[in-house]
Parts: sequence; C-alpha cells; structure tokens
Amino acid sequence: MHLAEAHPYSLYLIFLAFVVVLLASCTSLKLTQRIADSSPWQQKLWILSSASTLALGIWSMHFIAILDCPYLAVKSFDMSTLFTSLAIAVIGSITGFTVMYFAALEFPKFLLGGTFMGLSIAGMHFMNMSALNQVEIRYAPLPFILTILIAIIASISALYLSNYAKQKAIVTSGFVLSLILTGMHYLGMSAAKITYSDSSLLTEHYRTSMDSYVLALLIAFGTIIFLSINLFYSMKIDQKVAEQFALKASLLDISIDCIMVFNSRGWIIDCNPATSAAFGYTRKQALTLTVFDFLFPFDRNGEAAASLFQQLSRQDAALLGKRMEMAAYRADRSEFPAEITITGFQFKGKMMFAATIRDITNQKRSASASAS
Repeated sequence: MHLAEAHPYSLYLIFLAFVVVLLASCTSLKLTQRIADSSPWQQKLWILSSASTLALGIWSMHFIAILDCPYLAVKSFDMSTLFTSLAIAVIGSITGFTVMYFAALEFPKFLLGGTFMGLSIAGMHFMNMSALNQVEIRYAPLPFILTILIAIIASISALYLSNYAKQKAIVTSGFVLSLILTGMHYLGMSAAKITYSDSSLLTEHYRTSMDSYVLALLIAFGTIIFLSINLFYSMKIDQKVAEQFALKASLLDISIDCIMVFNSRGWIIDCNPATSAAFGYTRKQALTLTVFDFLFPFDRNGEAAASLFQQLSRQDAALLGKRMEMAAYRADRSEFPAEITITGFQFKGKMMFAATIRDITNQKRSASASAS
C-alpha cells in the first residue's frame, strides 16, 4: 500500500513535529553564536552542544512524524535501530560542524561539511523507517533521491547560517531551516510504499492511535527539556558576556590613556573619549580613519606606515606587547611625543589589535629640565 492510499495525516502531530525542529534549529543557531568568541577548547564544547541539539531536534521531528505515518498498522519499533539512527545523526552533525569551523580547506567548508551531514540525516530518516516492525518498505526512486538532495541542502544551509546568520535573524533563519527539514521528511515519506507481513494488522490502527499520540508527546517533551537547558545555559553566558562588555566599556570611558581598537588593515573599530580629547577628532571622525593616520605625518611617504602594516600582518613579536616611543599627530597636524603599546587578540575568528597611546610631552619636558 502507498501512503497516499491510507488515512490522512494528523495536523496536530505535524504541528508538534514542526515546533520541535523549529526550537532545535533556533537553539542550535543561538549556540553557534558563542563559537567565535570562545577559547579553543570551549569552541569544541559549543560545537558539540550545537550539533547535538540540531541532530536531536531533527531526529525527534522525524520520529514524531513517523508516528503520524498514515498507514493502518500497529506502530512498533526496533529500539536498537532507532537509537543507532540517532547516533548517526549526531555523529554526522558533529562532523559537519567540525569541518565547518576547523578544517583548513580552500573549498567552501560548509559545502563539504553540509554534504556529509546531509547524507547522515538522510540515512537517519530511512533507518528510522526501517525500524518499523512487521512491515516491508520500498521507495519510489525519484522522491527517494530528492529526499537525500534536500537533506544535503538543509545541512549546507544549517552550517552556512550557523556562521553567517546575525543575532536578529536567528528566528527567521531557524524557521526557513525548519521548513526545509520538515519538507524533506514528508517527501521521504511520500516515496515509501508499505506492505504488511500480516494483513490482520490493518484493523488495529484505531486501537493503538492514542499510544502514538502519547509517545509523540513524550518524545517532544523530552526534547524540549533538553533544548531548554541548552538555551538557558547559552542565555546565561550571553548575560555574563554582556556584563563583561559593559564593565570593559566603563573602564575604557574613564581611562586617561587613548585606546583604539582596529582591524588587521588598520581601520579604527572603536576608540575611547580620551582619544577624541587628545587628537581632536570626534568619535565619528575617528571611525573613518586608520591607526596610521594618527601615527605618521600627512605629508611624507608611506614607508614607515607600510613597515608597521607588515609587522601587524605577521604579528611580529618585536612589536606586539612592547612599549614604543614615537610621534603621534593630532587632527590639526600638530605633533606630540607618545608612548605606544599595541596588543593583538582574536575576536569572532578574526585578528584584531588594540593600541594604548599616552601623551608623554610633560615627561619629556621634565626630563629636559632635569638634564639642563
């Protein structure tokens, strides 16, 4: 019997399956926001958590939807096959996320990782179906192949969104991803042609339909609890990070030294009020400049600036963390002696720098007065 010839799907279970995978998708994308800002060992933990969250959500969605499978037989499962399929989904997702964030490849990593992850998710779906007892399943070739392709597309999308989706777009991205994953499941189900080893099973559906609802609710409830724990932990980390940022911002605001944060090309990302006071630029003006505009004359060749740029590019140990004395230049092109320290740090997977600049004009005058 083909599924289209059986009773219709339950809208309640369809909605429940979609909600579960939507929560999993949004939670997974939320967790990946922590990867770039974490230390190497913490990154591995966030990848494990994010990948496992998505895999469990997809598996739960598939299992709930299989319980809604419109055929009239008793739904009993081989449990070892079910849990094997879950393990395949988890391992495939972890591998995909690991390739995305750690593989040193020129080829787009989300394509390679997503392909492997998609094959594992498709395998999980068809293994879930094979876990059904007392039935034989054959698949129509075209929807079978399309199911695998859509699983790969969904996985590539998940990896891409995990790295590029902005904080405000998590819900929208999760909704789109959930639609693709849910559509993949029901396309795979439409490809199934089921025959029964015992025709008497056809009369037993109504006796067991309530058990299917109860089991679906238990699976959904357990999954939602797991997702809620992960989401709650992520939100607590977000709150802690926000408090740390607020504290650091306060320290920057009250610092008497000029502090500039700039990228690997020298463009100013942020600066504190002391910078505006010392150099005569507004903060808005400073953010349109490079660090080289503050440290080198306007009317000379750029050899000194090019030398500093090269040192920053190779993260020269002779430069970073060392105190240097050199001239700095205000907005009116006046010059003053400065003590400068440049440090480097990683932010969201990119190399960033911070320059601390102190006006030492008074110290120079005192030294000159003492010498004379």
